[in-house]
Amino acid sequence: MKKLFFLFTLFPFLLAAQTDTTLSENGDITSINEKGIDALVHKYENILKAKNGVEGWRVQLMFKAKQEEIKQLKIDFIKLYPEIPAYLEYDAPYYRVRVGNCRTKLEAIKIKHQISKNFPGAYPVPEIINFSQLKN
Repeated sequence: MKKLFFLFTLFPFLLAAQTDTTLSENGDITSINEKGIDALVHKYENILKAKNGVEGWRVQLMFKAKQEEIKQLKIDFIKLYPEIPAYLEYDAPYYRVRVGNCRTKLEAIKIKHQISKNFPGAYPVPEIINFSQLKN
C-alpha cells in the first residue's frame, strides 16, 4: 500500500519534470534558455565591463597620510601572509593598504579573522575587484 501511495504521489511530478540543459555525446553541456535570458546575461556582462570589475570586498588594514609608513605596513603584511594579495592605494589625502580579493563579505571576514592577531584594526570594505585579480 505504501508503495502505491508513493508511486501515485511521485508519478505526476516525474511526468511534469523538465530540464533546460542537455549533455551531448562529447560531454558538452548545452543550455536552452527562455527568450530574453541571453539578452539579460549580455547586458549584465556589459555592465560589469563598464565598471571594470565586479562588486567585491577587501580588508583594509590601515590608512595614513605618509606613504613611507604605509609602504612598510604592506611589506610587513606580505612577509606574514604571502598568499593573500595586498594593494597600496592612494585616495587623496590618504594612502591605504587593502588586502584580499573576495566576492562576498563572508570571505573578507574570514581573512580579517585570519590576520587579526597581527593586524587588530583591520575591517572589511566594499570594492570593485578587477577581473584579472579574481581567482578562477
